Amino acid sequence: MIAGMDIDPRRCPIATSVVVVVTAVLSILQFPLPAVRQALWRDPDQITTGQWRRLLTALFVQDDLVWQIVVVLALVAGVGVLAEWIFGHGRWLLLYFGCGMVGQAFGVLWLPHINDAGASVAGAGLLGAVCAWLLSPAGPPLARVRIWAVVWLLAGVVLTGLRDMHGPPLLLGFGVGALLLWRDRRRPEASPRVT
Repeated sequence: MIAGMDIDPRRCPIATSVVVVVTAVLSILQFPLPAVRQALWRDPDQITTGQWRRLLTALFVQDDLVWQIVVVLALVAGVGVLAEWIFGHGRWLLLYFGCGMVGQAFGVLWLPHINDAGASVAGAGLLGAVCAWLLSPAGPPLARVRIWAVVWLLAGVVLTGLRDMHGPPLLLGFGVGALLLWRDRRRPEASPRVT
């Protein structure tokens, strides 16, 4: 545990590691094997005909240039490790996949003619949850650190207003993260985290 904060950096970030490695492997495979990307990406036409799984599978392949894949996965890894230290493995999975699928659903709604894929919307959900922790009593007491949570929440509102699919999962991640932290504070006798 870090003194004064409710996070445990000794906890191995299993969920973050597995998801980032699987996403990296599938993202690399899409270059020699484009069928990998096509089988996984968010295809609005396929989703409207009942292939709802694509809201989930689109999170496992980053449909970008190599440098963009590296940047997105590095950011997901960094935020993911912190989120997993704070919320635990099981809750990390809930936040990542729940917020990611919501982000992909907004992609279908706001970009109905574009096939796409990526983990950035799921990473936005994790970022929102970390922002909830930053603003909670369990978070760091420094105002200069907490201000970043406010900045990211305002960014989530602006992104949503601009119909960018990263805004809704960021705000949802904040809401779910705040709810989980609130539940933890109401049950101090037992740590509800899944390890």
